[in-house]
Amino acid sequence: MTGALSQVRAGAPGAPPMLRAELGDGPGAVTVIWLGRTSIAGIEPGRALTVEGTLALRRGRPVMYNPRYELDV
Repeated sequence: MTGALSQVRAGAPGAPPMLRAELGDGPGAVTVIWLGRTSIAGIEPGRALTVEGTLALRRGRPVMYNPRYELDV
């Protein structure tokens, strides 16, 4: 899947490390979650990104955990 990151945020203080991002916006958006990290160089709102991994449903929304990713130029 390829799209622009609309939102990026780290997990809550005191919680296990996690970086969460929204890829795309609207009904086709996918939540991407990297466990064990609170930041990744280049992962920022507005950045184009291609991710590859397995989609899961969490609370009825598509989620991808620890995907392979490529920052698009």
